[in-house]
Formats: sequence, C-alpha cells, structure tokens
Amino acid sequence: MPSEFSLEGRNALVIGASAVLGRSAAVALAEAGANVGVTTTTRSKREEVVANSCANEIWALNRRGFAQAIDAADEADVQAAVQRAVAELGSLDMLVNAPDLPFAKPLTEITAAEWRRAIDINLTGVYLACRAASRVLLPQGSGRIINIVSLLGERGLANGSAYCAAQAGVLNLTRALALEWARTGVTVNAIGAGWTEGMGIITDEAKAQLERYLPYKRLGKPDEIAGAVVYLASGVADYLTGQVVWIEGGALSHV
Repeated sequence: MPSEFSLEGRNALVIGASAVLGRSAAVALAEAGANVGVTTTTRSKREEVVANSCANEIWALNRRGFAQAIDAADEADVQAAVQRAVAELGSLDMLVNAPDLPFAKPLTEITAAEWRRAIDINLTGVYLACRAASRVLLPQGSGRIINIVSLLGERGLANGSAYCAAQAGVLNLTRALALEWARTGVTVNAIGAGWTEGMGIITDEAKAQLERYLPYKRLGKPDEIAGAVVYLASGVADYLTGQVVWIEGGALSHV
C-alpha cells in the first residue's frame, strides 16, 4: 500500500461491523495498518457472531482489536465501546459509523415505537457515537469521523419513510459537525453507499431489478466502499471535511 495511505499505528473503532459495509471497512482499515475495535448494531446473537468473525480477521492481520456487542442506540453501550477502544488500543484516531437497521413499511402502518427504533439506531446512534468519540478526539486536536450512509438519505423510497429520514439526518449531521469542528483538527465526512452485494435485505428478484435499473448494471462491492473509508482515514484527506463521497453506480444520476 502506498505510504500516504498507510494507517500504521493508528487506532479505529467501527460501530456496526456486524453489517456488510461496516465489516468490510473494519478489515480494510486493518489491512492499511490500523488497530480496530468493532461492535454490533444490536445485541442479537447473529450480529455477535459476525462481529467476532470480523475481529478474527483483524487479529489474523496481526493487528490489535476487539469485538463488543452493543445496542447502537444505547448511550451507555456506545460510551463503553469508545472507552474500551482507548483502553485496549491505546488511543482513538478514527471512528467509523456504520450502524444499519433497514426498515420498510407504509407510513400509515408504522407504530410510534417502530418509528423511534428506526430513527434511534440509524440516526441517534450516530449522534451518540460522534459525541462519545469527540470527548477523545477534540482534546487531542486530531481525528477522523466517517459516517457510512445509504443513498436513500438523498432520495426517497416508497414505504421507506423512517429509514430515509434517518439517513438524511446523518447526512446533515455530518455537514453540521464538520463546520462545528473545522478548526479542531477533527474531520467529519460521509460515504454515500448505493445498493451493495451482501446486503441481506436484497432478494434475488430485487437484485435482478436493480441490475436492470443501475447504469453500471450491477450492484456495488463492499471493497469499493471500504477503499473510500481508507482514503478518508488517511493523511491524503487532511483538507477534506463536510463532504459526501457517493459510491452508488450512478443511481443518483438516473432519470
């Protein structure tokens, strides 16, 4: 890997590495030289298994790391993950927010509890992680926050009101925090991800429809998202903040 993209000696925390994009980002950071702690999005057993498997990949690369089961919408859980990263890795240089709780239902059928859960995981969880990490990053005068966001934060989708609203919130949280922290040495950027291979919510039928619709005629690959994470985490991106790097196969340009 070119030296300008090396993350050797840096320490990262990836919230939501139990989802395909979070996991891919965590492994890519480790491949670039970083030590990486990873968490789940919720406390489901399935997610714990995936997060532990991700940690095994990080250890296999001779990097330090850990896996922790959390609920991304629980303030105490998120703070504990940040504190563990500092304690076990020695410091915190990078936070990647990749919690993802897909939710699709007509608005008229969404209960208040369902709406709150979708917003809490997909938006409030990002706020909680940014705030917890800022208590480390701001005093040290350096750091990277990278939010992985769905392209549905930029466009609507029928029956996706709660999810779309949450993702749009993360986009503007990214922009607002970038301005708020512009003079602190902490950058805040987002990666706008399109439909990607490995997303469990994409059925075979939906995949075929998307491949016909997308200009690239295929879904994205997790590694294509992960490469942008390494770029944003590296020294090459020192002067970049408040931006969204769209990796979506031309979907947003489609008429």
